[in-house]
Amino acid sequence: MLDRDEIVRSLTGAWELFLDRPDAMRYFDLSVEGFWRSFRAILLLLPAYILSTLAERVMTLANTPVGSEQTAGAFFLDSVVGLGLDWIALPILLALAARPLGIQRTYAAFIVARNWASVIALLPYGIIGLLVIIGVVDTGMANILMLVVLMLVLRYNFLVARRAMDAGIGFAVGIVVLDLAVSLTIALSLDVVFAARDLP
Repeated sequence: MLDRDEIVRSLTGAWELFLDRPDAMRYFDLSVEGFWRSFRAILLLLPAYILSTLAERVMTLANTPVGSEQTAGAFFLDSVVGLGLDWIALPILLALAARPLGIQRTYAAFIVARNWASVIALLPYGIIGLLVIIGVVDTGMANILMLVVLMLVLRYNFLVARRAMDAGIGFAVGIVVLDLAVSLTIALSLDVVFAARDLP
């Protein structure tokens, strides 16, 4: 398991990346063991993810005609499978493409930073989700807030790619676009699969 010191140190590094500090990478454990342990950071983002997923369910039900909504079981299974696939898809794709892309040297550092940065990136979604669940924010305002957060997260992902990979602007933008495309592809594919399962 992750120990407290590693969590604090790694999240500090993730925050330093958000602030675009040039020495942010020094906080991360970039060893082989640190690489594999960074995937356990998914446990830290689960609370925010659960809140954002519950809020998504509330918003979906509010805007879906009665009788046509996805069942609760299919919705949450879709979300859980989506999180798992999204967590590993980009690392696998980049591992396969590391040599052609010339990122063998920086691949591990990027994945470590990306995994820990995801904890911070998902936090605002969790806060918005909580506000939706308790009724402080309506669907319209939640969508606006989530769009603003998305812009911040895309910028954050760009900074992570630049610092961790020591990459140029174009390459870092390409990584961000790839990450977004992979996430959208997974989400849309699972929506189709689980929607089909709900058909009578």
